Amino acid sequence: MIRITRDSGYADRIRAYKIVLDGNVIGEIRNGEQLELDVPPGKHKLHLKIDWCRSNFVDFETNGNTVEFECGSNLRGSKIFSSIIYVTFLRNKYIWLKKK
Repeated sequence: MIRITRDSGYADRIRAYKIVLDGNVIGEIRNGEQLELDVPPGKHKLHLKIDWCRSNFVDFETNGNTVEFECGSNLRGSKIFSSIIYVTFLRNKYIWLKKK
């Protein structure tokens, strides 16, 4: 099982991030939400996406234990004014994703 917690922020407040596990969309997570999803045991690759932008990839392994992740938008504070740069040149860093 994996547990993903999305922080609450202004950017993408009303939009969901798609959860992509091993190349397949397995769900969506909204602003401030925590979501638990069943994942088969083994090695996996996780990332999030919204439109043509995405997060970094996180490799992890599960053997029946819950693996926890946190995510959110990199458009915080004054970076919100840099959104055009993030959606064009830094689109693979638009969302942050890390293992807890």
